[in-house]
Amino acid sequence: MRLRPPAFALIRRASAPARTRAFTLLELLIVVGLIGVLAGGVSLALGDSSGRSLATAQQQLASLVGQARANAAIGQTETRLLFYGNPPPVGDATRFLRQVQLVRAVTPGSATTTWEPIGPALTLPRGIYLVPPTTAGFIAAGVVWPTNPAPRSTLNTRINYTLVAGNTPLIPIFGSSYWIEFLPNGSLRSDAALLAGQPYPKLAIATATLSATNSPLFNNPGAVRGLIIRPATGAVTYVNEAASF
Repeated sequence: MRLRPPAFALIRRASAPARTRAFTLLELLIVVGLIGVLAGGVSLALGDSSGRSLATAQQQLASLVGQARANAAIGQTETRLLFYGNPPPVGDATRFLRQVQLVRAVTPGSATTTWEPIGPALTLPRGIYLVPPTTAGFIAAGVVWPTNPAPRSTLNTRINYTLVAGNTPLIPIFGSSYWIEFLPNGSLRSDAALLAGQPYPKLAIATATLSATNSPLFNNPGAVRGLIIRPATGAVTYVNEAASF
């Protein structure tokens, strides 16, 4: 005869809590790792666009300096980097302190050399501007721009440039521009007027907003990057903070 279990045993069995399996240490580490990856992706997607633009502009300028030096040495002729410096409203606001053109001398060693472009002009990322040798009139209200050391570029005085292609002047003219020059031996032309008492030439870039007249106003001394150029070799050192200028 089959015996039936007591009723209280059935009740006890039915009410017993179900067993749950705990996460292993490995599973927890995997979950934490996935959360870290997802958080990193979100931070990249929502990161500081100004910081990325500054880094891009810094790399672009370093590349142009390298190209200028290489073209001077290989072609045995002077090369220059021209930085468009004709301010608005007379000049083009979209190019002012943002457009850079690499050029070479048509007649090497001539004091009256004409210049021809090497490749197209480069425009720095939106909101990023070259800091000119003199920052007066280009600082946003309420901003204290560092003075010692001063994050500003060491550039030769502006000259009006009309570039040529096959001895034919290019229209429109490039315009009034700051400049630096590389010599056929690959060194940077760095006379006393350019250095202005500083040991090395510098290229400084920073974020800026536009004034009512479309001139850039540098608005954050913490958002500054640039390059230091060694005159004898043309080698560059990356500068990532204002205090390092």
